Amino acid sequence: MKKSYYCKRLNETLNFDALKVFYCCATRTGPSIDVPEPKHVKDIIKKRNFLIKQLDHGQIPHECEGCFDLKEKEHQEYGGFKFFTKMPKANLIIVKHFKQCDCACIYCCEQYLSKRKIVLKPQKSDYYDLLPIIKELYKQNIIDKKELDVHFQGGNISVLDEFEPLLNTFMENGVKRVEIATNGIQYLPQIAQIANRTFVDVNISIDSGCRETFRKIKTVDKFDDVVENLKKYVKLPILLRLKYILVRGVNDSIDELTKYIDLMQEIGIKNSELMIDQCDNEFIQNGEFKIPDYYYELFKFYKEKCAQAGIEANIWDYIKKILDKGSFFK
Repeated sequence: MKKSYYCKRLNETLNFDALKVFYCCATRTGPSIDVPEPKHVKDIIKKRNFLIKQLDHGQIPHECEGCFDLKEKEHQEYGGFKFFTKMPKANLIIVKHFKQCDCACIYCCEQYLSKRKIVLKPQKSDYYDLLPIIKELYKQNIIDKKELDVHFQGGNISVLDEFEPLLNTFMENGVKRVEIATNGIQYLPQIAQIANRTFVDVNISIDSGCRETFRKIKTVDKFDDVVENLKKYVKLPILLRLKYILVRGVNDSIDELTKYIDLMQEIGIKNSELMIDQCDNEFIQNGEFKIPDYYYELFKFYKEKCAQAGIEANIWDYIKKILDKGSFFK
């Protein structure tokens, strides 16, 4: 028996970031390739196949060393020959190849890595067109049409002019699940159009329960617009999730969390996420951010208050690990 490795994310994911295509969810650190022209989509496929075969042969790409998603497995040999299955198709497409947005959240990493371009109308990405690349990947039979999960990320997808044609292409070819992360400032009628055709997960980062705090975090005065859009979305047959990111000195208090949870209860939202600002100044400057003691009380209050309101209080596993360690690390 010869040992080999397997990574579900690397085997199944194509993550389209601004400057690179990543082969897992870990942007900036995971295996990647510079974005080629659509006619060179074969380079994306070639690198993907190479990475998967590396793991199959017991070799770990240096970008994957220490990754918690990497699994060791025993590789069966028959008469000295390895038994290979067909190369897996990609069943998770992440769309985040643009940086423009209609707000500039103070916790957004793009504020540190590049100047966030604030726009109000749909525009082309400053980096590349994704639609012809996706069409070519379908043509090359790389995307799994039966099990495809599409995640639209990168800020507010409404300011990307490719959003609707990309969504239409995915829907025409069969998509099992569509996840849309947005700030909710602009209402997306496309969500209502596909809600009865596939599973739709809408994740809206509001980070507040009142207009003043929203304005401090988002740097735009659009709280009332978001609330009105939430009232429309909550009526649709979708999974609607509201996100709250703790920002030190701005919304990290019992009072602010109470306003947020009360707002969800008033609108009828049943699913929430609580996270921590990963671009905190202490982390950016020192490479370490020790979790303040009172954060543990905030997370405890969040779970108890949500339970009383009949709201599912989600905390991601990696946030739980950070809380257990007591700090972020480089």
